[in-house]
Amino acid sequence: MASPIIFGLINFLHDLFTSLWIGGLAFMVLILVPVVRKYFEDKKEGLAFQKKAEKRLNIVVYISMVGLMVTGILMSTQALAKHYDGFFSFTNDYSIVLNIKHILVILMVVIALTRSQILDRLKSTSKALMKARMILIPINLFLGVAVLVLSGISASLAAMPIP
Repeated sequence: MASPIIFGLINFLHDLFTSLWIGGLAFMVLILVPVVRKYFEDKKEGLAFQKKAEKRLNIVVYISMVGLMVTGILMSTQALAKHYDGFFSFTNDYSIVLNIKHILVILMVVIALTRSQILDRLKSTSKALMKARMILIPINLFLGVAVLVLSGISASLAAMPIP
């Protein structure tokens, strides 16, 4: 077992990557999109500004995805191993909560990659495509908040003694 300092650093990085990703989504939904809609009279100019901001934010998201995967694997092989029965194993409350969280994160990754690697690269400017691009951001934010709730529940379950 790794030292408490190493495990604490791994936990910190996991929390940091989570907050960067979900915080970036919250920034887009609560600040960037409303500001662009309100203060840019020229819709094309506003969309160009938003796309530039999103492009920079995507870098943070991609790093966070990789960081979450690496730190999550490291965490599952350490202290959490006493409660966690493995990926997609639903044998106890802790494993159920953690695996639902994993499913939501996988869905978030699929949405983020679909949006940035497929929808953003399409040259179409149809209203339906633009609407699809925009609706995926709050959906991903909602999933991110659900992941945070499940993280809190899993942390309290991990603190409980093994039955």
